[in-house]
Amino acid sequence: MKNKDECCDPSSGCCSPTSGQSRRDFIKLSAMAATILALPSMAFNAISQTKGGHLIPADKKLSAEWIKSLTARGVPEVFTASKDELKYIGMPVGGISCGQLYISGDGRLWLWDIFQSNYEREGPAIPEATDPHKKWRLDQFSMGGLYAKPRTSSTETDRFKVENGFAVRYMQNGEPKFITLDNHGFDTISFRGEYPVAKVTYKKEGIPFTASLNSYPIFIPLDVKDSSMPATVMTYEFTNEDSKDLTLDVGGWLENKVCPEVTDVAFERTNNVIKDNNKTTVFMTASGEGLSTRKGYGNMAISLLNDSKDMHAVASLRANDYKMEMFDKKGSNEERLDSNETLVGGLSTTIRLKPGESKKVTFLVSWYFPYYNEVSGSSIGKINGIDKLKRHYAKYFSDSNEVAQYIVNDFNRLSGTTLTWNKTWYDSTLPYWFLDRAFISLDCLASQTSHLFNNDRFWGWEGVDCCTGTCTHVWMYAQGLARIFPSIERDNRTRVDYGISLNNEGAISMRGENFDVFSKSAYAVDGQLGTIIRVYREHQVCADDSFLINIWPSVKKSMQFIIKQDEDGDGLLEGRQPHTLDAAWYGPMGWISSMYLAALKACEMMALEMNDPAFANTCNEIIPKGQKNIVDKLFNGEYFIHLPPDYESINTNDGCHIDQILGQSFAHQVNLPDVIPQRETKKALESLWKYNFAPDAGQYALDHEAIKGERTYVMPGEAGLMMTTWPLGGDDKAVPGMADRVDDKEFWIGPGGYFDECMNGFEYQVASHMVSEGMLTEGLSIMKSVHDRYNAAKRNPFDEVECSSHYARSMASYGVFIAACGYSYHGPKGELGFAPKINPENFKSPFTTAEGWGTFTQKVEKKEHSCTIALKYGQLRLKQFSLELFENRKPRKVAVSLNDEKLDYNFEQSGNKVTIEFKSDLMIKSSMVLKMEITLV
Repeated sequence: MKNKDECCDPSSGCCSPTSGQSRRDFIKLSAMAATILALPSMAFNAISQTKGGHLIPADKKLSAEWIKSLTARGVPEVFTASKDELKYIGMPVGGISCGQLYISGDGRLWLWDIFQSNYEREGPAIPEATDPHKKWRLDQFSMGGLYAKPRTSSTETDRFKVENGFAVRYMQNGEPKFITLDNHGFDTISFRGEYPVAKVTYKKEGIPFTASLNSYPIFIPLDVKDSSMPATVMTYEFTNEDSKDLTLDVGGWLENKVCPEVTDVAFERTNNVIKDNNKTTVFMTASGEGLSTRKGYGNMAISLLNDSKDMHAVASLRANDYKMEMFDKKGSNEERLDSNETLVGGLSTTIRLKPGESKKVTFLVSWYFPYYNEVSGSSIGKINGIDKLKRHYAKYFSDSNEVAQYIVNDFNRLSGTTLTWNKTWYDSTLPYWFLDRAFISLDCLASQTSHLFNNDRFWGWEGVDCCTGTCTHVWMYAQGLARIFPSIERDNRTRVDYGISLNNEGAISMRGENFDVFSKSAYAVDGQLGTIIRVYREHQVCADDSFLINIWPSVKKSMQFIIKQDEDGDGLLEGRQPHTLDAAWYGPMGWISSMYLAALKACEMMALEMNDPAFANTCNEIIPKGQKNIVDKLFNGEYFIHLPPDYESINTNDGCHIDQILGQSFAHQVNLPDVIPQRETKKALESLWKYNFAPDAGQYALDHEAIKGERTYVMPGEAGLMMTTWPLGGDDKAVPGMADRVDDKEFWIGPGGYFDECMNGFEYQVASHMVSEGMLTEGLSIMKSVHDRYNAAKRNPFDEVECSSHYARSMASYGVFIAACGYSYHGPKGELGFAPKINPENFKSPFTTAEGWGTFTQKVEKKEHSCTIALKYGQLRLKQFSLELFENRKPRKVAVSLNDEKLDYNFEQSGNKVTIEFKSDLMIKSSMVLKMEITLV
């Protein structure tokens, strides 16, 4: 934090900047556009002010159709050109931590941000601003940035443009015809995004064939190495719709864009054709004196798969219509051009189709830009030794052709497993919209938000090039990464949080080595408590207890550091509490103290597993005091409040805050017992729904006079859960401007505008909590509102914005999926369980564990409750399985089998919960099926 003339951390961009244009002015200007773009709403009536002055109506007036749509399976959401839904689409289709490459709604590759992290956000500076923090580039975060003004593939900057495309040549009526596989060639195009797989279809009247595209990176949950390859698969399938035989020439082209921003030295770009037994490649490099140390140095390639004898490649396409030239049989195998000239290489093949026949053609685009050159002055450059680190893929490959060859040599496994995961995720009874939104947020791993180095270290911004150091108080909300690539999260805990970030006192620097670990302002109490809970989660997503054994002494130390701040031992934290809203609050509050109780409970459980009963008892003695005091002192009969000692610093006092019981929400994610009493928890969630869920959240943000923020992530006409509201008053005392005081020095933030915002990461955690507590309609309505805000007619469905693009906190969406499945897992103990919340009588969903993933199925009939575990990948060690019966039903007979072989087990029932404990550990391998059939009384 800086002095009162600056924001808390201008270099991080976390705070709300100020500008000459007020938020009210901005929203007024945006309202017309938002209204034009908004889809007809079947869910809500117009906002009306309630009695007493609170602007959010208690009755949300949800229509029966809306409520039904929340849990109905529905149909896959397909975007079409006819509805003008393709222009904003940009779905990442590169490997995780390999840079950022989008596929557009019509199947073109764009936003080629693969060369090196940019280290600055896009958008114009404010020329009239004089203060340094007012000169920030605002396009991605102030005034809503890319939420309010989403980019399109047609308006992308030259910085990210790479000439590329795919096309078909065919004969019709004796004449050659040429058509590009995009919206210039076809007028009927649809896009279905199932991250990581993009599915595009092409049709046009009068053309004798139809085409479809599946584009995807190699993406295999649990397998970081193969999922972090810098490559995109482009598989086209063509179908002959004519009554005659049809011959198609299918080709693709790509520009050599190595060192795209280097203009101060002379260099040449070179294309070479490489023919192998199972592919043909145009390999693209650059050379020049001193070039290897410059930004964007590396190479790229485009390949065609299958027997090279059937392929045609040209190193340089320089004719006026080079898209046609790539089909000719003439062309060089090597070409060098000055960097000022455009160098494009192309490939093609020929397929022959009988009437009604379909065939596939697969291209592969790969790249290799591993160097973090020219990082001086950038935030990421503050990592120790960054100049010596490279992207993770450099550990395994030496160039882009090698990447392509590795994929081609093992294509059936790599591509097949990627598509198996895609099928497994959607082979479910859960609603399509829900499955989409729960997983989309993980695409931030394939954006410039996420960086994985060749020493296996992971490092993340909060959002693309925004706010440094895998920040604990943001990344703690993310639930998806831990379930899909758990080894990354384990390494983050071991190497970062309890490695370089832990100081001698037991405090964890919230931004790793980007902050001085001994500075009082480096530690965030919510981030530290969340990290302790995450350690318990990471332990659960392990095959054994080696991770926890290694890290436990440091975790214990970090918990002891927090306990010391609870000076009176009452289970509430009351002193300085810096947190994710870029401020430090003082006095007890439901938010931080609920996190404290959850962390204590997690530590108690871990201490017991680590044979440390003394520390388990220390934690256990505090928890009941905190549970009593948090209700007695902070619960106002409807929700949990904040009791600041004064009103000199930012506070919420009597406000209804979105994270007021965050600790209980996180407790559900790791299957902890309740840390907040059930009755008060449920009432607080009901109050969040009543007071904070706004059917017209954009209008509320416009009309609420007390809090003046500069950012907006919701427009008039859009629903959302507000960060904080004051149904009992008190908003006039909430934000005087001072954010913190350390060593008698005051630190200031901008005008505290976070309270009047909708930020989807926070919304997701509340949604997951509501679903866990049985408030299904309310929780799913919040999640569906986020989904609808990112409808393709209005903005990019695959870029969830908060402060910047692809914001990491959005990975909290996976937590709603965990809650909907009632999923629980403890790998070292071999325990797995489900208690489905959506259509449990006929339920099917994917699941992941420490070493494998597959499908869980449950069916409940009058006298039969059956379920199966079908493993699709890896293995699963299982000692105990649990499920929930309906309506206190009693079992009369239980049969358990693995691949139809009967198993011995012990059976217990407690209330609705049934536990099956196997007499010996099961090792379930891929393709095996575990069946449990319970005959009910």
